[in-house]
Amino acid sequence: MKKLARAALCVGAAFAIPAVINAAIARNRHDLGMILPGEEGEYGWLLGRIHYQVRGTGEPLVLVHGIGAGSSSYEFRYNFDALSEHYKVYAYDLPGFGQSERRNQTYTAEMMTLAMMDFLRDVVKEPAHIVASSLSAAHAIQLAARHPELVKSLVVICPTGIQDLVQRVPVLSQLAYGAFSLPAIGTSLYNCIASYSYIEKFLKKNVYYDVAMVTPALVEQNYQSAHRDNGQYVLRSFISGLLNCDVAPVYPHLRQPIFVAWGRQTRITPVEHARDFYEQHAHARLRIFENSRLLPHNEEAEDFNAAVLSFLGSASKPSAIELVSASSLPLSELTAAPELQP
Repeated sequence: MKKLARAALCVGAAFAIPAVINAAIARNRHDLGMILPGEEGEYGWLLGRIHYQVRGTGEPLVLVHGIGAGSSSYEFRYNFDALSEHYKVYAYDLPGFGQSERRNQTYTAEMMTLAMMDFLRDVVKEPAHIVASSLSAAHAIQLAARHPELVKSLVVICPTGIQDLVQRVPVLSQLAYGAFSLPAIGTSLYNCIASYSYIEKFLKKNVYYDVAMVTPALVEQNYQSAHRDNGQYVLRSFISGLLNCDVAPVYPHLRQPIFVAWGRQTRITPVEHARDFYEQHAHARLRIFENSRLLPHNEEAEDFNAAVLSFLGSASKPSAIELVSASSLPLSELTAAPELQP
């Protein structure tokens, strides 16, 4: 009986200690309020309320942020204003991210694509240009293929490689989903990934080429966004591969004009992957941003905004195929450049 009692005590401690730590971390979070200078809105979507901001007039342009711990529409803080001078710009937080509702549910690529479709139909209410980052670009491609009437053109930023999304979800990823679903333990795993130190290290190593852009304010923004209630549920789906979708069969057949923006220094989605997106679509335009990693729209915002506006202007004219940009590079030059030192 004593051994059984000790075992029960150990099991209880294994869950109680993480629970106490998780509660302390929860007390350290606060609401950062409005993060983009637009009019706020809430869309009462069936699978969770979606928060968005909108500014400007003209043709609609929808900004869709990438996916990771702490991700939100704050990703477009250097683009929202500039683009809204020419378009009616919407930036929404994906389900499970930012200020959108976070439910204890299984998030999938199909769900993200459906959210994008419903947002366009119910909020935007007319065909729109879409700017989508990283893995969200795959969801935008799927939507453009299924419902071309909703999407006028696509800007995809460092999209996850076509071949990377073909792979099936491995057993280890399925086990990861189970681990993140455990009471207290799952929250503890998430808190490790969403800690100040991990977020800062990840941003410096994988997201930004110029590490000076990783300021304490940026780390704080990502940390607070990550630690809103129930943030772990969408991340467990991401880590488990449930947000991946195979775009290889549909991408070459898209009818919309496409602008592919890539940071030459990107590690997560190497610049060599740009070849697939450039060569597999007859009218794709490619721009390599020399001094960027995963977020060229942050690190080279002025050039990015100008390139997107140029593309959108030409996208409205079917005869204009080439993107006017002196620094658009041929595929033969897609070689890695020396790494910038801190």
